[in-house]
Amino acid sequence: LAELILIRWQSCVLPLFAFYKNFSLLFCFAGLGIGYILAKDDDIPLFLTIPLLTLQMLVLMFIRHGIGHWDEQSISTIMTSPFVEQLNFGLPSAGTIPAICTLYFLFLTVFLLSALAFIPIGQLCGRLMRRRGNLPAYGLNVLGSLFGVGIIFMLSFFLTPPVIWFITCFSIILLFQSFSKKNLLLGIICSFAALTALVGFHRVGVEETYSPYQMIVKGQTPKERLLIQAAGHYYQRAYDLSFKNANRDTDPVLRRAAIYYEFPYSVLGHHASRVAIIGAGLGNDVAGAIRMGAAAIDAVEIDPVIYYIGRLCHPESPYYCPWVRGIINDGRTFLKNTHEKYDVIVFALLDSHTLLSHASSVRLDSFIYTVESIRQARLCLNDDGVLSLSFSILSPEIARKIYLMMTEAFDGIPPIAIDVGHEGAIVYVQRKNGGLALNDKKLAEIGIQDVSAYCANPAIKTDVPTDDWPFFYMPRRVYPISYVGALTLILLATIVLVWRFAPAIRGAGNLFFFFTGAGFMLVETKGITELSLTFGNTWQVTGIVIAGILVMAYAANLVVSRFKIHAVVAPLVLLICSLVGGYLVARAGGFPATAGGKCLSLFVLTLPMFFSGILFSSVLSRHADITSVMSFNLMGAMAGGILEYNSMYFGFSFLYLLAIACYILAIFAMRLKKI
Repeated sequence: LAELILIRWQSCVLPLFAFYKNFSLLFCFAGLGIGYILAKDDDIPLFLTIPLLTLQMLVLMFIRHGIGHWDEQSISTIMTSPFVEQLNFGLPSAGTIPAICTLYFLFLTVFLLSALAFIPIGQLCGRLMRRRGNLPAYGLNVLGSLFGVGIIFMLSFFLTPPVIWFITCFSIILLFQSFSKKNLLLGIICSFAALTALVGFHRVGVEETYSPYQMIVKGQTPKERLLIQAAGHYYQRAYDLSFKNANRDTDPVLRRAAIYYEFPYSVLGHHASRVAIIGAGLGNDVAGAIRMGAAAIDAVEIDPVIYYIGRLCHPESPYYCPWVRGIINDGRTFLKNTHEKYDVIVFALLDSHTLLSHASSVRLDSFIYTVESIRQARLCLNDDGVLSLSFSILSPEIARKIYLMMTEAFDGIPPIAIDVGHEGAIVYVQRKNGGLALNDKKLAEIGIQDVSAYCANPAIKTDVPTDDWPFFYMPRRVYPISYVGALTLILLATIVLVWRFAPAIRGAGNLFFFFTGAGFMLVETKGITELSLTFGNTWQVTGIVIAGILVMAYAANLVVSRFKIHAVVAPLVLLICSLVGGYLVARAGGFPATAGGKCLSLFVLTLPMFFSGILFSSVLSRHADITSVMSFNLMGAMAGGILEYNSMYFGFSFLYLLAIACYILAIFAMRLKKI
């Protein structure tokens, strides 16, 4: 629970951690792993966890809200990214060596504060597990993790703020300190200080809401237009473009916005009977469809907070229109499951400011911008229907990437790309069966430009995103070299901490559990990503998938306990076969989006987790020291989290091969040590 809360809070405070939540996961794993190995050594007081978390809160909140008051240059450096392979909205890449070093120092600081805070928790867990047999102890550990996932699920459901998260977390920690009045008093004092820090740094007059995905800040522009921020920077604004607004045609910004939101319907050539808007947001696109006479509108938005802010506050109140159906869902999942046919499908200005989950480098909207997604949307169009996709262009490569993606999805027929001059967006349009033509003279009359030739320029080198390689924000498919620096820093810091606090781990030599931890992390990451793609990228689905993975681990533990399984060969063979099968299915494009196909996907993706659990528990049952096992397993999970970044070059199906290699190495390690 503490791990999930800290990961989520860090992503709310600094935009950098919203894009790289998996780094936060590695920080926590390092501390827990060291704590487990220290279960046999001198006591590290649990009350140190709360002061260390308090210190981290003060440091990060000061960086986020305090530095800017006296040093704008420093805060502008913090609001950048040291990674150049991926582009980010509102988070440009650091352009100088000093800036990159500053960000690496930030990573190191947060790593140390996080890892040190989790060492006492890991030691406590290790000592509690040593009181029982290995298999029962591991089973209870998994159930505890499942309980933590359930709590964070409920906290997300009720849109609670960080104060509630940490009250829940600190209350559980304080329960373990209740046996010592002194420690309990110190814990209460530090908890009060931490919660005061959270409240004290809150900006007066700023309305913050914590959706299950990100922190949403509601505000207004100088012209009193509704504006929201996500993960700390600009996300969307609402426009009053109604025909009764006298400024609609005189204000240049409003005039451009009106052209932009109404353009797809002018291309259609007649009133749309049914429209689907993917990424409806505050409702600008919905209002545009209403103004252009759409008879029925399905407005799909994944973030419930953004939807309800738009519903309550948009000046045109589009969500109250009786023929508008608001749908809180992932756009890709909606298109796969709908049986409707549409005259117009609009991909609005979708741009992710956060990751799909803390265990993956895939972003929340990654599977929207793939060839398979556009192809699915095309299938949902009527014969003369129009698909419109808009994006604020971050680079020439992104402009061409979308052009190529739509060309491939429309069987080689390229889209028409239009620059309307609104928020840096290019609008890509095409009919279902091709043949769309626009009059350049009429376009020029209303002040917009056909930029298809620019997007079609073969001199702009880029790679097309697919479901296996869904890295839309990477201009080119290159190996993520810049990530190596940060990951190397984390590894070196972990080695230093191990050398300082847990020298016993150096001589343990039990690499079997290290490699099984790495393999399971890779299988888990692949499973979360593909199951979310199959059943939806919503936070509920992701939470249920993570809980399901833990249930599979617990079920494997029960099977080994009940049937006294000690064999290694059979579980290993079944595990390797299930991974090979999953790899072949992934390379073939997966199963169809039918009920039967979803069941098969669930079976294929969860089977390796079950066999991996059988293999792990069968060896665990005859191992002497469970704390050493858990330490090596968590360190291996760290290695698996690092190896996951190979998917940014090789694709996600490659993770199957890495997992197979890890399990083979685990067996070699087991034979060498004769476990």
